[in-house]
Parts: sequence; structure tokens; C-alpha cells
Amino acid sequence: MDQPPFLLGRGVVVRPGAEVPEAWIRVQAVAVGDQDLRKPDAIVERLHRHWLGREPVVIHLQVDPKLFRRTETWTVEPYELSPRLTPWFDRLHFLVWANNYDVRPDGTYRWAGAEAAVQRLGAGRPPDDRGDILLPDGRAVWVDGGPREPLRESDLGLPVVHWETVEANRLRVMPEPRPSTADLAPDQAAAVAHRCGPARVIAPAGSGKTRVLTERLRHLRVDRDYEKEKVLALAYNVRARGEMEARCADFGPRIQTLNALGYEIVREVRGHTEVLDEVQVRRVLEPLLPPLERRLNTDPLVPYLAAVSGVRQMLRPPTWFEKAGEEVEGLSAAFPRYRAELRSLGAVDYDEQLYAAVEALLRDHELRHDWQKRCRHLLVDEFQDLTPLHLLMIRVLSIPTLDVFGVGDDDQVIYGHAGATPDYLIGFDSYFPGAAHYALRVNYRCPRTVVEAAARLLGYNQRRVEKEIVHGPWAAKGESAFRIVEHEAQEAVSTLLTQVRAWLAKAGVEPRHIAILTRVNASLLAPQVALLDAGIPVHSTLGPALLERTGVRAALAYLRLATAGDAMLSEDLQLVFRRPNRGLAPSFRDVLARRERWSVRGIRAIQVEPRDVPKLKRLFEDLERLQRWSATKSTREMLMLIRSDIGLAKALSTLDVPQHGDLSSHADDLEGLEQAATLHRDPRTFETWLRSVFRRSADPEGVVLATVHRTKGQEWDHVLVYGAVEGLMPHRLALEELEEERRVMHVAVTRGREEVVVLASAERQSRFLDELRGLARKPQPVVPAAPRRPSRPVVSTAPAPSRDVIRPNLGDTLRVRSGHTGVVIFRGDGGVHLRLEAGGNLLVPWGETVWRGQESGV
Repeated sequence: MDQPPFLLGRGVVVRPGAEVPEAWIRVQAVAVGDQDLRKPDAIVERLHRHWLGREPVVIHLQVDPKLFRRTETWTVEPYELSPRLTPWFDRLHFLVWANNYDVRPDGTYRWAGAEAAVQRLGAGRPPDDRGDILLPDGRAVWVDGGPREPLRESDLGLPVVHWETVEANRLRVMPEPRPSTADLAPDQAAAVAHRCGPARVIAPAGSGKTRVLTERLRHLRVDRDYEKEKVLALAYNVRARGEMEARCADFGPRIQTLNALGYEIVREVRGHTEVLDEVQVRRVLEPLLPPLERRLNTDPLVPYLAAVSGVRQMLRPPTWFEKAGEEVEGLSAAFPRYRAELRSLGAVDYDEQLYAAVEALLRDHELRHDWQKRCRHLLVDEFQDLTPLHLLMIRVLSIPTLDVFGVGDDDQVIYGHAGATPDYLIGFDSYFPGAAHYALRVNYRCPRTVVEAAARLLGYNQRRVEKEIVHGPWAAKGESAFRIVEHEAQEAVSTLLTQVRAWLAKAGVEPRHIAILTRVNASLLAPQVALLDAGIPVHSTLGPALLERTGVRAALAYLRLATAGDAMLSEDLQLVFRRPNRGLAPSFRDVLARRERWSVRGIRAIQVEPRDVPKLKRLFEDLERLQRWSATKSTREMLMLIRSDIGLAKALSTLDVPQHGDLSSHADDLEGLEQAATLHRDPRTFETWLRSVFRRSADPEGVVLATVHRTKGQEWDHVLVYGAVEGLMPHRLALEELEEERRVMHVAVTRGREEVVVLASAERQSRFLDELRGLARKPQPVVPAAPRRPSRPVVSTAPAPSRDVIRPNLGDTLRVRSGHTGVVIFRGDGGVHLRLEAGGNLLVPWGETVWRGQESGV
């Protein structure tokens, strides 16, 4: 046997009764026996290392190969599975035969790749051992069964046809290796030139992530001549797909969003399929639910919509959401009926495109194998934003070779509420074994001081890939490129206006070059009305719908009552008489509805049961106080008194639950309204003024106003981070996800190309300010635990814990035997729900032994 098969990493499969060929006598040997079929993970991982490293191996086949050629299917709901699910036999069958001769007892050799070329494509057989097949032009060539990578004919003695090309029904010779011609920095070029197999590219903000991804795509398709049907780039959203397509228009590769790919698979299985919008989804879902309790200014269907999405994207059973206090009673019964109803309608919703696609791939092995052939090389953008469902789909499609080129930044994971986690990049090797690692180091977008401040901030996070980030050669701007501007609470809006006007006064700066970013939507209210009132155009999605939210409506109703004198509207009284709850029965609303208008004297004269007299007294005393205040207080002072002295904030706090992601908190609504009130002192005309400002149309060329979560991948010359105060950044409802909150701040400050200003209240300084300055004390490092699925824990049996039933409070830290520390995010009758610091969630039933711990984890 000639030397080239060894250079190609070719091994041999020796069946019972056959001899190991002499050329492979000294090659490392492994055996595949019955025990490996029962638990194939170890042998598969070992064979994968040999295949990926082109290390010849002798496989002693001690079982009938038909046993691991059998198909694997999964008929359970995908939410019962993990992103780590592996069709082991798909991989084992491939790795045994992909790049190995089948040695028969008669001493003959057979290799599947060459046989396929002969039988399907009409290739000839060489008369001697020189080469695997003969091309139609008479040339002898090797058929390479190893990982696809650049190979030189001079090293192998013959040209090479790769097995993927044969699989695509072609006999095209691989081109000689040639480098990418793109003008790239060394770190970018190294990633683009990656030889073969899976790869993780850590791409910090401004480091050229999209350029690396598109140039890698060009390198595979153009320089290496990979077949178009074998290479697929996955964009995170439609905007990113459009940008990638524009950069690759000259060679037209396959680029899809994840949802579009899922829809294509579903449509292939089911035929024409309609995608429902939210209004249509509501019509389908609501009849399947228990009767919904209608409460003032609340949408009881919203928790169900979120949970139905979470079941699929996060791969969590409906019972998880029911036990987590998400107000979704009956979800377990409704979820399968909802999916069945979608199927009967020939429709899917947004999440069902992917969920149904994964389900189809797992249930139909032929469909799965066909799609795996179309996804031999996957390039995945924004890898840090993948949900468990996304990752499961990518892994299933990338098997057996797991050739995934994942580009992302663990420091930009800000969608934890949807299941995204830095663990997928941190533990990339465990999902895609044998992966190479590349790190982009240079932030070409931001000024030096911004890069340095962002790096200092990220240094306080522990769950991350360690990295060095430096600024670009032309980004060494003055110290003023990044500033933290502190202000008094009532001067936040005026400080913002001063800064925006200063930027607009500069030559060449237009409103569209400026962005104002906030943590929550309600914080955009004051900047929006301030800019519009000052005649500065804005481009914002925030509309008058904010004024219809529960807290804002109640606060405005109180203002109207305060300034109405003896003509208080009945509908305003009905809106606020239980905010705060004064103990009056709901039927009292009917009493208020008997008149269109009321005076305080009239309220005082209402006849109630003796036990309700003190309750009614509290109501008319509050109304009297409001009307006294309105004579001397400004709008902002009135709103602050309504929030604190009247007790509206405390009443609304019961509606807010610990969470993270793109939050929508009633307390934030009140704060945003108070900030807007600094622009209009008269409480009598405040609401009319506010609504008139909202009637002004948005201008696509105006100053951009957005939450940080809606700006991923975007950048502006001038960025102002508004509302960097404790309680908002980090948000008080997301403190159990402090590292994610820190990443939100990091994403905000790294959107700026020339100047970034962080506005901060002097009274409520965010802890992140000192971290941006590098002045805060860093926590002790901990060893990150491997991510795992939520499960019923075995609690600690170490000495000392009490065996009394522990009923901890929200925010308490508990430790379980796994070594994880979890923060209590929900208490229910069945137990306490923990969010683990290592990722994931689990439920500790009442009566189990747990340890109370400290924030550092005892």
C-alpha cells in the first residue's frame, strides 16, 4: 500500500476472521463491541479525534455493523430533550466507514467513498494501488474521506476528490490551497483561514465579527470551491442576513435566518404552511385556556404567550412555568392542544417554525440525514444569542462531523430571559468536540477610553472567556471620548438636552448620528418628550401606548383628581380607589359609577357599613391632600407624593416579579413619568401637553431612542447612556443576573464610535460607575460549573444543616449538594425555585435539606 492513504489518515476496519494488513500493524487499534453499542459516547468521541486529526486507526469490528446502521428516532416532545442530544449511531456509522478501508477475510480492501464514485458516478477503478478511482479523463485520484481541508497534490502524488463532492454527485478535483485575498488583520485572517472542523471565534464588540464570518464564507465557497449546497450561513435576524447578503452578493452563498431555515424544513414536510402573527395566535390560543381573569389595565394572555414561547425556545416543560408562578394555570393541558390546532390549520407561529422543524428531524431519520447533507459546513452568527432550541437544531444538523464555525461574544449575552447563556461559548468544545479557538482582539469601533472602560467593567464578571481587548490604531482619541456625567435627579433631562445640543452644534453632526440608550422602555419617555419639545427630531418606537400602562394611567388619573376640584370624574375614581388597596370591596366601584362627577364632600357622604367607615375615610383624606398639594406643588412634586405618600408605588410593586431581559416594570413607568414632569411644572395641563408631544410624528432621520436590548449590532457616532442609576442599571428586578446586567451596560457603551456619555444620578449612583472607572473591589474568582439541565436536586447531606422545613424569602441564597449556589426567584406551595449561578434553574421541594448561604456561595 502506497504512503498517501496514511497522509489522508486512512485506517482499516477489520472484521472477525480477517487479519490486520501489514501496513497498519503498528497503528493504534480500537475495538467496537456490544458494550459500545449500549453506551457509544466514549468510542464515538475517540474515533472522532482520530478522524479529525487524520490519525490512522485499526478498528476491530466485533459486532454486526447493521446494528449501528439502524436508525435512531425520538418521538417525545423536544422540550424533554437537551441541546446535548446526540444521535450517536449517526456519528458511529460515519466514523467507522468515513475514512477507513473495509478489510475482508479474503484480504481484499473496499472503501465506501471510492465505491460510491464508481457505482453512482461511473468512475473507473485503477489497475493498481495508485489512487482510489479513475476520473472520466483517465486521471487517477484519491477520494478523501477525512475532514475537508486544503490538500496539496505535491504532498499526495495525485489530485484529490473529497467525499462531500462525491456525495453531491460530482467528480470535481479539489483546488490547490490558496489563501483568502481579503484585507484582514492577523487575528481575523487566522480565523478565516481555519483549516477544518469546528471552530469558536470570540469576537468582542467592534472587532469585525460580520467581516470575519462573510470572508470565511467567501473563502470556503470561492477559494476552496466548496459546493454551494454543502455550506450554510445562519444569521440571527433578517437585518443581519441582509447585511451578509450584501457583502457576499458577488458569489451568492446560502444565507438564512434560523427561523427561515426551520420554516423551510417544516414546509418540506407539510407543504404550504402559513405563519401566524400575534393577533392570529391570540385567537387560536385563548379558547384553549381556562377562563382568564380580567383585571384593570392588564392583559392576562401575555403570560401565556410568553410561556408558550418559553416552552419551545428554552426547552422547558409547561409544568416548569406553572410551578414558577408565571400565572399560566392550565398551560400543561393547553400546550399540546395549541400545537395540534396549529397543525390542523396548516400553520405555525414564530417559535413553532423551529420547534416543529426539530421535532420532524428527530422523528424522521431520512429527513434528518438529507438535511445533514445540506449543512456539512455551518457558519453561525451571534452564537452568544442562541437559545437551547437553536443549539439543539444546529447540533442535529451538523452531525456527524459537527463542523460549526461559531462567531460570537460571551460578553454580549443579554437575552438570558429567552434562554441565551454564555455557557454555549465558554463550553463550546463540549458541544463541538475538537474545536479550534480563535480570538479577535481589536475593537475597531470605539475610542480608546471607551474600550478601556468596557474592559474594566467586564473584568468584574466571572462567567466569561478570558480575553484581551485593545483599541484600533486610529481610535486613540482624547480622554473626553468617554465621560460619566453626574447630575441631580431633577436635572437629568436638562443635562441630556445640553449634551445633545452640544453634539448637534458640531460641524457635520446630524440627529441620526446620535443615539440615546436606556435599560428600560419607560426611561425613554422623558428624553423623547424633551427632544420633541425642543424641536429636535427623534426616531423612536415609544408611543402613546405607554400612557395606557397600569401605573401611568393611575398616576395621571390621580393628577386629574387633584386638579378637578368638585368635578372629579367617576372613571378616574374607579381607576384609583384600589391603588393602593384601602380595603373597600370591589362593589364600591358600582357606587362610584352612579354619578359622572364627584366632589370630596360627596365621597365623604357615601353610606357604607360601619366597618368600612375608616376605609372610606382614608380615601377622601387622600383626595383632600391631593387637592391641597395641587395649589402649590409642581407636576414632578405631585407625582412623587402620589408615588410615596399616597402609596401608588407600593401598590404597583406587587405586580412586578423578579426577571431579567428587556424589562417592563411599573416602578420604571412612574420614574419615567416623573422625569418627563420636570419639563412641565403645571399639573393641570401636564397630561394635555404630554399627549400633544406624542402626536408629533417620528422622523427616521432623527435622534435614535432605544433600549439597549434593541440595539445589538448597531452603532452610532455619539451615544448617550441615559438612566445609569442603581435600580435601573443594574435593574432591581434582575439582581440575580448581575453579570448579565453588567453585560447590558457593556453593550450600551460599546455602541459609540466617537463619543460616549453616561448620565448618572448623584443620589443613586449605579455600582457599575465605579466598575467602569476600575475603582470597585473585584469578587473572589470561582471555578465555573458545567451547564446542565434543570432537575430535581439531591440536597446537601454535609454536616450541620438543619432538617427543618426551610421556607426562604425571595432573594435568599441557598446551596444544594451539587455545589451550586442558587438565588430564590420564586416561592410556591410546592417548594422554592432557584436560579443557579452556573446557569439553569431547579426546584427544591419543601422538606428537603438545604443550606442557607452567602452571596459568595458557602
